[in-house]
Amino acid sequence: MNKQIVNYKNDEEMQSIIKAKQRNIKIIQIPMYLSFVGILLPFVGVIFDIYGPIIDTVFRVVPVVCIFIGFLLAILCNKKMKDLRVFIGQNIVLGVLEERIQVIDYSPSGYVDESFLKKCSILPTYNRATGSDYIHGIYRNVEFTYSDLELKTESQDYTANENNLKTTITEFSGQFMTMALSKSVNGFVQIMGKSNSGKMRQNRKAVYIDEKNNISSYLKTGDRVFDDRFEVNASGDDLAYSILTPQFISGLKKMGKRTRVQLSGNMGVIACYNEKNSFELIGEIKDNSDIELYRKKFRKELSDILAILDIMIDCC
Repeated sequence: MNKQIVNYKNDEEMQSIIKAKQRNIKIIQIPMYLSFVGILLPFVGVIFDIYGPIIDTVFRVVPVVCIFIGFLLAILCNKKMKDLRVFIGQNIVLGVLEERIQVIDYSPSGYVDESFLKKCSILPTYNRATGSDYIHGIYRNVEFTYSDLELKTESQDYTANENNLKTTITEFSGQFMTMALSKSVNGFVQIMGKSNSGKMRQNRKAVYIDEKNNISSYLKTGDRVFDDRFEVNASGDDLAYSILTPQFISGLKKMGKRTRVQLSGNMGVIACYNEKNSFELIGEIKDNSDIELYRKKFRKELSDILAILDIMIDCC
């Protein structure tokens, strides 16, 4: 495990570089948005009753050219925005992370391995994943990973009057974490928040089944508030009750009912359906004081993440 080595720039240098990158993005965005105005050109001909061989050719060609140019500019803009994210991550976020955790790996534009997501039974089904701020580190002598994550289902309706209607549904948007457990769990325990339970049940993957095909029905803990907020499924009731101590139940209630947790083997998985996207730069950097304001913002976001890990470490 190799710790990342970064030569940090001072705040004045960062402020200058970020402003330049944001300015370049704006320069690209203006013609990008204007290019889509050309798509409306055929409607101008209809409204003002303008016809003719040359005019018709122009009305057919210009929108296609505008779409092509807009598409290329959108790709370039996205590349520049990704470059800005990487710069901020490596020069501001990484420094904040190293104040509290041992960083093994940090990728501002990365997220957890998708092959793992596909097998994770506490997540809903999806066909498109995006994410950011992948962190692999050690906190309180516990190895963990973190990333902001968004899972979507995209479908194409080819029967909608030949318009190829595209539908996108966001299945998950929030924070996703894994952590090493101090003791192995011989089986599995899932704690599933009931928020939006109707939709979440419809899209949920098959309930986790271990190698011996052990599975049990949902059980009650006796804590009325907890049982109203969460469903518990486990390979054995005794295993679930041994893990769901009063301290852990109290911690889970603090996490909120939009949380899902799975404990199995030597790994714990936490999925928070909170629509949070941490360590993002919002707005323009105007002077050096803005750099420190963002550090404070990122420190607060990191503290919120570590508070979840604290609950898991203390109780598992």
